[in-house]
Amino acid sequence: MAKPRLKPSGKWEISLSHPSLPGGRKAFSFDTEAQAASYADQWRLMKLAGMAPPAELLKSTVSTTTTLAHIIRAWINSGLAAPTAQSALGSLLMEVGAVKLVDANYAWLAGYLQSLKVKTNLAPGSIRHRIQGLGRAIDEYLRHNPDVVMSNPVKLLPKGYSAYTDLDKKLVVANGGKAKVDVSRDRRLHKGEQERIVAALSGFQRPDRERSLLLLGGNAMLTMFIVIVYSGLRLKEAYTLKRGSIEMDHKVIRVQSSKQWRGKIAFRDVPMRPEVHAALVHYLSNRSMLPGANLFPFMEEEPNLPLQKVSSRLSARFTTAFDYADCPGLHEHDLRHEATCRWLEMRDSSGNWMFRSEEINRIMGWSAGSVMAQRYASFRGSDLAARMWATPEAGGASSAL
Repeated sequence: MAKPRLKPSGKWEISLSHPSLPGGRKAFSFDTEAQAASYADQWRLMKLAGMAPPAELLKSTVSTTTTLAHIIRAWINSGLAAPTAQSALGSLLMEVGAVKLVDANYAWLAGYLQSLKVKTNLAPGSIRHRIQGLGRAIDEYLRHNPDVVMSNPVKLLPKGYSAYTDLDKKLVVANGGKAKVDVSRDRRLHKGEQERIVAALSGFQRPDRERSLLLLGGNAMLTMFIVIVYSGLRLKEAYTLKRGSIEMDHKVIRVQSSKQWRGKIAFRDVPMRPEVHAALVHYLSNRSMLPGANLFPFMEEEPNLPLQKVSSRLSARFTTAFDYADCPGLHEHDLRHEATCRWLEMRDSSGNWMFRSEEINRIMGWSAGSVMAQRYASFRGSDLAARMWATPEAGGASSAL
């Protein structure tokens, strides 16, 4: 029988053989020589008694040649990875592709995580995209290789792992960087901003500017702005609308959701507010379109224009318009936050809330039971105060002091 041997690490290793073991042999490490020898004696007695080794020892360990690049590429080629994850997965291939899976333990992952903060100086959101992509790739590999015995180190990370700790902040500053934080968007339109944006998109020239905005497609940008700010459509959902999606008689917009993938197509009906209905009536009054025609002309500015380029162009045009209208810090996606709050704040003729949360989830394209409405809700403190002080109870309390 093999004798224990001292390893450079200070551990004592003993190699034991059994025909049921993967490869017929397996090495075990112990803190002391006595522990290794004692385990060898137990192993010998088990063999003499005809007892099979423990089931967990009969499974193969992680291959010493499998790299994370092999695992990440398999995940990319599986067709299961979201299209939006491709960029993060490509970065993973370059950064950790050469690392062997057998070495990808929690200690290694903690070091990689810290390097993303200190050396690469990524924002927490970008860090999560990488780590989550790595975790899903390893999960998929383990599902297809059930004989591999290991835990996914990504699942061991604590909550809030992407946030910069005090130590991370010190290391980042020492490395010449700046600690980054998650940015929560809650920008809403301030008083007078919508009017200025409408004016800018209508061709109004500011006195302090040499010219007005260059508006391609006539009043298409203006109409799309009104549709988005009053309905909450995502940018892609708005510019991909078809003429047949606009049901003027029923006052409904049939929207194809842009948050579907793997070939799935889903639609939802969004009710038209009076402002949207009036804008579309005006927009369509001098345009004759077949039901299958694009409602807005932005995808037809060039032949075979990729949707990603259309989105990028329109985002830039909105940014230019918002700057021209003197709306600092306003982004196109903030209009979806604004629309959510407007749906939540709508009242009926009796003063009651017009829509339930389930109905707003349906309008905005969120799943049933989603908490996205709460995340998008950015109620102004001034509006809440004005509502409270408009009640008789508030006036009575004031006079009683």
